Amino acid sequence: MSTKKVLFFLLAILLIGCKNKKEDIQAQKENLFKYRAYISDVSPGIISAKSDVRVVLKNPVSSLKDNMVLDDDILKVSPQTKGKVMALNNQTIAFIPEKGFKQDTEYTFSLDLESLIDDISSDLETFTFKVKTFKQQFNITTDNLQSYNKDWQYLNGTLRSSDVMNLKTAKNLVTAYQNGKELTIKFDETVKEGTQIPFKVDSIQRYEEDSEIDIHWDGNNVKIHDKGDAVIKIPGKNNFTIIDINTYEGENQYLEINFSDPLKKSQNVKGLVTLENADDLKFIIDGNILKVYPQQQIKGSVNLSVFQGIESTDGYKLKNIFSEKVAFEQLKPQVRLLSSGNILPSSNNLKINFEAVNLKAVDVTVIKIYKNNILQFLQNNDLNGTGNLRSVARPIARKALQLQSNLTKNTGNWRAYAIDLRELINPDPGAIYRVEFSFGRKYSAYSCTDPEDKESFELNDFEDFDEEMASTNQWNPTDDSYYYDDYYYDYNWDEREDPCSNSYYYDKTIKTNVIASDIGLTVKKGKNESYFVSANDIVTTNPLPGTKVTFYNYQQQPIGYVITETSGTSIFDSETPAYFAIAERNKQKTYIKLNDGNALSVSKFDVSGAELQKGLKGFIYGERGVWRPGDTLFLNFILNDKNSPIPASHPVKFELTDPYGKIVHKEIKNSSIGGFYNFKVVTSPNAPTGNWLAKIQVGGASFSKSLKIETIKPNRLKIKVDFEDEILSPQKPINGNMAVIWLHGAIAKNLKSDIQTRFTATKTTFDGYPNYVFDDPTRKFNTEDQTVFDGKINAEGKASFNLVPQLKGKAPGMLKTTFITKVYEDGGDFSTDVFSKTYSPYSTYVGLRVPDGDARRNMLLTDKKHTFEVATVDKDGKPKAVKNIKVSIYKIDWRWWWDTSEDNLSSFNGSNYQDEVFTSTFNTDANGKANFKFELKYPEWGRYLVRIEDPESGHATGETVYFDWPGWAGKSKNQDPEAATMLVFSSDKDTYNVGEKATVIFPSSEGGRALVTVENGSEVLKSMWVIPEKDETKFELPIEELYTPNIYIHISLIQPHASTVNDAPIRMYGVIPITVNNPETILKPTITMPNSLKPEERFKIKVGESNNKPMTYTIAVVDEGLLDLTRFKTPNPWDTFFAREALGVKTWDVYDDIIGAFGGRIDQIFSIGGDGMAAGAKNKKANRFKPMVVYLGPYQLKEGETNTHTISVPKYIGSVRTMVIAGNISENAYGITEKTTPVKKPLMVLASAPRKITPKETVTLPVTVFAMEKNIKNVTVSIKKNKAYKIIGESSKTISFSQPDEQMVYFDVQVNQITGIGEVEVQATSNGEKASYKLELDVVNPNPFTTSVKDITLEAGAKQEFALETFGIDGSNSAQIEFSTLPPMNFTGRLQYLIQYPHGCVEQTTSSVFPQLYLNDIFDLTFDKKKKVQQNIEKAINRLSNFQLPNGGFSYWMGQNQANEWGTSYAGHFLLEAEQKGYVLPIGFKSKWTQYQQQLAKQWRNSDYSSSLNQAYRLYTLALAGNPDVSSMNRLRETPSISNEAKHRLAAAYALIGQQQAATSIFKEANISFEPVKYDYYTYGSTERNEAMALETLVLLKNKNEAQQIAKTVAKNLASQKWMSTQTTAYCLLSMAKFAEYIGGKGITASFTVNGSNNKVETEKVLANRALEIHKGSNPVNIENKKDGTLFVRVISTGKLPVGEEKTEQRNLKAIVAYKGRDGKNIAIDKLTQGTNFIAEVTITNAKGDAIKDVALTEIFPSGWEIVNTRFTDFGSFADNDANYTDIRDDRSNFYFDLKGNESKTFRILLNASYLGKYYLPGIQCEAMYDNDFMVRTQGKWVEVVQ
Repeated sequence: MSTKKVLFFLLAILLIGCKNKKEDIQAQKENLFKYRAYISDVSPGIISAKSDVRVVLKNPVSSLKDNMVLDDDILKVSPQTKGKVMALNNQTIAFIPEKGFKQDTEYTFSLDLESLIDDISSDLETFTFKVKTFKQQFNITTDNLQSYNKDWQYLNGTLRSSDVMNLKTAKNLVTAYQNGKELTIKFDETVKEGTQIPFKVDSIQRYEEDSEIDIHWDGNNVKIHDKGDAVIKIPGKNNFTIIDINTYEGENQYLEINFSDPLKKSQNVKGLVTLENADDLKFIIDGNILKVYPQQQIKGSVNLSVFQGIESTDGYKLKNIFSEKVAFEQLKPQVRLLSSGNILPSSNNLKINFEAVNLKAVDVTVIKIYKNNILQFLQNNDLNGTGNLRSVARPIARKALQLQSNLTKNTGNWRAYAIDLRELINPDPGAIYRVEFSFGRKYSAYSCTDPEDKESFELNDFEDFDEEMASTNQWNPTDDSYYYDDYYYDYNWDEREDPCSNSYYYDKTIKTNVIASDIGLTVKKGKNESYFVSANDIVTTNPLPGTKVTFYNYQQQPIGYVITETSGTSIFDSETPAYFAIAERNKQKTYIKLNDGNALSVSKFDVSGAELQKGLKGFIYGERGVWRPGDTLFLNFILNDKNSPIPASHPVKFELTDPYGKIVHKEIKNSSIGGFYNFKVVTSPNAPTGNWLAKIQVGGASFSKSLKIETIKPNRLKIKVDFEDEILSPQKPINGNMAVIWLHGAIAKNLKSDIQTRFTATKTTFDGYPNYVFDDPTRKFNTEDQTVFDGKINAEGKASFNLVPQLKGKAPGMLKTTFITKVYEDGGDFSTDVFSKTYSPYSTYVGLRVPDGDARRNMLLTDKKHTFEVATVDKDGKPKAVKNIKVSIYKIDWRWWWDTSEDNLSSFNGSNYQDEVFTSTFNTDANGKANFKFELKYPEWGRYLVRIEDPESGHATGETVYFDWPGWAGKSKNQDPEAATMLVFSSDKDTYNVGEKATVIFPSSEGGRALVTVENGSEVLKSMWVIPEKDETKFELPIEELYTPNIYIHISLIQPHASTVNDAPIRMYGVIPITVNNPETILKPTITMPNSLKPEERFKIKVGESNNKPMTYTIAVVDEGLLDLTRFKTPNPWDTFFAREALGVKTWDVYDDIIGAFGGRIDQIFSIGGDGMAAGAKNKKANRFKPMVVYLGPYQLKEGETNTHTISVPKYIGSVRTMVIAGNISENAYGITEKTTPVKKPLMVLASAPRKITPKETVTLPVTVFAMEKNIKNVTVSIKKNKAYKIIGESSKTISFSQPDEQMVYFDVQVNQITGIGEVEVQATSNGEKASYKLELDVVNPNPFTTSVKDITLEAGAKQEFALETFGIDGSNSAQIEFSTLPPMNFTGRLQYLIQYPHGCVEQTTSSVFPQLYLNDIFDLTFDKKKKVQQNIEKAINRLSNFQLPNGGFSYWMGQNQANEWGTSYAGHFLLEAEQKGYVLPIGFKSKWTQYQQQLAKQWRNSDYSSSLNQAYRLYTLALAGNPDVSSMNRLRETPSISNEAKHRLAAAYALIGQQQAATSIFKEANISFEPVKYDYYTYGSTERNEAMALETLVLLKNKNEAQQIAKTVAKNLASQKWMSTQTTAYCLLSMAKFAEYIGGKGITASFTVNGSNNKVETEKVLANRALEIHKGSNPVNIENKKDGTLFVRVISTGKLPVGEEKTEQRNLKAIVAYKGRDGKNIAIDKLTQGTNFIAEVTITNAKGDAIKDVALTEIFPSGWEIVNTRFTDFGSFADNDANYTDIRDDRSNFYFDLKGNESKTFRILLNASYLGKYYLPGIQCEAMYDNDFMVRTQGKWVEVVQ
């Protein structure tokens, strides 16, 4: 338990009352002890009114989660206060007041332990404690008067308060006047509240003559009883004079002389200022201030004289000599230790050195931690820890040490003393002793004027110490407190810094732990649990052979030991991790804790690299950087198990995951070809786009690679854009060049092009500055776009441009600027190139490195000076000296504990900041380095922003740090390394080849020795001792093959303790990386193949190795148009397998814990760098984009041989890259080769067309003809006829070439009224040469299907004849006939609506197939129809598996990470019933889904915002799954006011588990209303849906009569023309199917004739469905009922209306459709110039005040417009649209979102007018998918794209 916290808690309890409250205080103490088994810590008794109140439990509680909101009854407060009860973690509960507590008020808190801890005794169920808030007090301090100029001055001041005060209150407390005129007081608006609020008395006028300002402060208006005033003299303009004198005590005394005007900097003031008793003065001029430093200590009052020669910047001099007495105050009584550390070597003789000032005596207490308890102590403490002392230790001595006597004089200065522990105790070898120095007021030697202070001095009497310890409650224990008898009842905040007040002496105790030992111990651990140990004599540094080092686990059990060898070193191979090690020799012991938090830091050394996994390395590669849905992925995995061999048949598991986290492909391979594992995966044409993940698992290691699948099309042009500089900056002009050629090599002439750039924030890092932050968290940079170039390339295919960034926002640091270049063919198609550069907005960057905190929360401790390091560099990362850097530290609002909003510091000037607690300015040195120290004093705690700014460059940086009290901290980490402990050394080279020798040089002095270890990513490879020499030491290290790809040389330079003076480092250490190359690891594959390829021909590739080495390899021949989309680099496995490995060895030693040895602890976070590979960039559909992709292999090549492969080139022109990736696993050698080859002929054609086209559109098809040789003169170009279109004008055209060139030919075609796949084939002939080009066209009518229904009722034996007239365009017509003995319900028509519904959330996917489960039970279906139904259900089951989340719930849209309650139950319901029908469910679905449903069922509570129907449906599905939650069912049954629908569904749940009586009873309790209740819109319900669910329940209850009544209503609803949502439609069909199956039927016997074709229908089922074979126009139909009873017949015909005949509609939604240029201005779209980039902007407004959910917006674009999709590139998406889900396809965009009442949302898509022609732009359609009251459809129109 935290001793400090308990002490302060008890102190504060005493503070709450006064002396007559001792009984109440004692009761509080006893109460705290009573609960010691359950309570570990509580908030201190006196708190800030703005603080929270915390209780820390002794043990973690599993039900408590981080930042979890708890029930208010768990922690009650009196008087009642609004606020939240939170679990900060699984052990800490806090009450966080909403608006703070009242000041100077006592609060009582009651914690309900019974709700948190099982089996607690009844008398301990409630823990009660009290706190009191600070009484608010304040005072005003002012700084020196400062000048704006000669006429105006200002005065900075600070309002300091005892508790947090808000800015509004502070503004009402202070006023200032000059000559009766009120002055402006400006408060720092960034400090909204705090205990130190800066202000400025502004606009102080400087008159000709002297004047005064009066400052008044008074708190009466806000009930604070503090007031005062001050008069400050303002010298006149004609009076250059001294305003004020201030003296400052400390290590260096000095005084400040404040002048009325700024002083001239260059003057020599020596002799112009004199100070009595000070001979040699030093001076610093700072504005109006002259700082005077005496070289000897000055005491008391002395004369100060300032002579007339001192001069102002304006040339004025003092008129008169200034002479005054100034007083130097005494130093306050204090004690401090002279050195840090805990281990006392024998050279110290057990002496502890300390210093004291103005003290006559100190009390020393020694507490012994017994050696058999030390591991228990170290479990949660470091060597100097304080926690849990009473469990492991006991006080053994206490003594008063007199520091002054009547014979000694009090100098008032710091004096050093030493205490030899041998005089107090008899040391026990191996024990740890805690030594505490404390003092009270009576020991003070500080001079006070108070007569009461003249009492006679005497030492405390500890004669009876042993007897007291034997009977004390503190250590025996009968009390849980510690040292509470020295606290003060008269504590006064105002007097806390006054040594003449008792309040000053609170908690003046200095503490340290010591252990006597000469054993210096170093331990190193690799990845393989192998421990290297080294033992040295601390006094002499000699190795200690024969030292026993025992290793222990966390539970303090020994796991093995080693004895060190002659060198003092040894290796211990462990099977499990060790947590402690104890070194023993000659009765001495040294303890070391081997947790990560104590490891020596390597964060300041260059140790980054790739981290090994189980000793394995792996490399995944594909043949390109982006794929299109429907493409085949050719993936390979190369396994390198050189460091940790695995069996040849070991399984390698491959998984492919889509963007929604769903595993879509699994494969296991047990064998490889030469270590190459090949995986070939065919994707679906409907595969979701985005980032996919390929994952390989082998031997406990996992490797992954991100794959991009997007609706891309390959480039046909090769674009090269580059800049002169690697890093772009505004300091010099940014010039760029562009060059464009056709892929097959021809120059691209005079083509339109544009370049856009996007600036985005990126993390700023510089080599050599690990763990420095160079980005400002208070600046948020929003993405900014800019047009760089918009024009044409010249006849040589080139263009030049320049970039002038025009940024609106302030950048946090470096920016990434991503360029997207588009070059437009004359035909309208375009190619893209995307790449990124770094843009430096600043000339200088400032970096901050904060010290690391404790291991668990990275927390810094209060009451301790922490060193913050600052670095300044230029844009290239080179050190740069910078002046006047400003540092500010701000307290951040405490509400971060429970605020769920984004933790965004960019509101820096807003209300998140309470207080600027520290500010300073400094300069960095020539190395660009500086540091500053900051200490936060207890009881402050919380999160602070440290912000550093370079005012000149404008760059700033910052980081948040968390401070807390030592008792609340976790296990401490090592602190930051001071420069003194860092050993900076070097080698003669950075890179070596195997067989060379490395020369290492390190600075040194004679004596001691250096431990040198060679380490890599997994273990210590070698160790050696080096004896240091004077000045510097050199040694050689042979480079071995084992050292590839790199090693780290770690040197610990140890000096003898006996010869070390204080503040000299006893141990320095450093690490350098060395790269080791082995030429034998590089393969050099060769390719022999033609330099030019021809389409539709075969060619041969010969593969070899230049040094005749054997190898395994793969070949890929890929279209460069695909590779250029992502600037794909040929994958090189050598770069991965020989990438630099991160240092994998951790080091611990004890040298920082040695007393008398200087050296800070260092942080221990292991640095791991980035991966070098990261660089670089339903129906059949037309396959428009057929790039050339050929993949072969893997193959094996024997030594000295070559392999030849034959490859066929398809009908393709352009350019391909042939890539060979090779490896030899046994030799650990790898390599690649590549060759780029044009694919061309003397005569070539390229045609372009829109991705999709629409009937009636007129398209101008562009054809580019290339004449590549001189014999091509006259070329005839023709277009072949096709059913999809009609050629307008000539189908053949002739063009002439005078020289090799390219020309355009255009053909106009009109699309026919059909749908499906069409084909365009263009042919060219000339002089015996032929060329052709084919394009597949998707002809799509964007209109939805329209349905026409004819109802016929046939009595027994009746016939009817009619003509069925088709409608709609060709190819869209179909018809069905439905027979039924039940009342007509349009089953087939409604089902068709579900199947054709265009959207696909979890509810709609389920609805489309749920009724189909029962079709075969009630319908007589043909075989084809049955097969189709089965396929539909299987597809839906597979699709639904993509919605399931890891927690078992189902999201509404794929890819969302939040479960949808109704969707989860509904999809689960369907899947369970599908399983009953014999369908196979996804693996793991049922168990995960059941757990999720059970968890939510138990958590559900009735409230205004929870749906009882949701809970009832959840319970129904659990009962259906065979896992009924009867407790939750009973609880819901007894819940009052649940809805009728919930009762119906709950009744169904009871019926499922066989409790028929309960089910019937509950059903009867419901009334007949089916209206949805409030909040049931979360169930997508309606009156009709609820009726259908009730029908399903009645079928379960076997209540035939009532079921028949509701069935009639449901059937009538289905048969009507009314709109139904997918949910309502599906449930109505589902319930009617179950009802039909339940009641059975009379069967059907009928016949029908269509177009003369006779058909019979004979079935026992109640429904039958047949397709009708119809043709366009009129189709005669005859129907006859051949059975008794009425037969209901329904004929359903469907078709798509021609384009342009859709109707507009609007219900409670408004749509504004606008088209804008990139500049945001509206443009007309009726006729767009080809190549225009523009934005489609749709704004949807909810015209009603009611919120609506699940709104769907569909935008379909004309065929001649292209959606510009850059999501797969570094450029990212064009716009961030506020939608829950977005689906972008070739010709349309779907957005799904919610709208609040009267809310508007705007959606933007970037488009390009690409293809000449006349096209149809359909209107947009937007609807609330579950509420027909909200819908809007706009009118379509015809648009043109013109030249």
